[in-house]
Amino acid sequence: MVKFVEKLIISFVSALIFTVIAPQLGGSFLTFFWVTFLIMLTLGQLLDFFVKYIVDHDRFRSAIYRYLASVFLYAYGGVLILASLSLVVEQLSPLELSHLIVLGVLPAWIYFHLDIVIKRLLPKLSERIVQE
Repeated sequence: MVKFVEKLIISFVSALIFTVIAPQLGGSFLTFFWVTFLIMLTLGQLLDFFVKYIVDHDRFRSAIYRYLASVFLYAYGGVLILASLSLVVEQLSPLELSHLIVLGVLPAWIYFHLDIVIKRLLPKLSERIVQE
């Protein structure tokens, strides 16, 4: 249950940050936010699972190599997710390199870095709540 709440928080905050800083695709702010949130909640968790599986089961002993491999894999996964979505969503069809970076890599990196921050912050926050 804690893992689900953690992923829900990460997806929600990631979608909110991305919605604020990303260019809107012709829809309203709330529509863009909810679509982004649903994508991050479903596909973001799937990408997170695969990246952690690859990084944890490979021979990345150094923390810096694990971080760099994760950054690269999240970027690749974000572009792959966006390319897959562009086959379905007509507004994403004319993909340029700048769109791939902004709409593919950026949300993946936001999700990854928030995952790191939340996993470090949430246990400390829950300890404080329990102590009080």
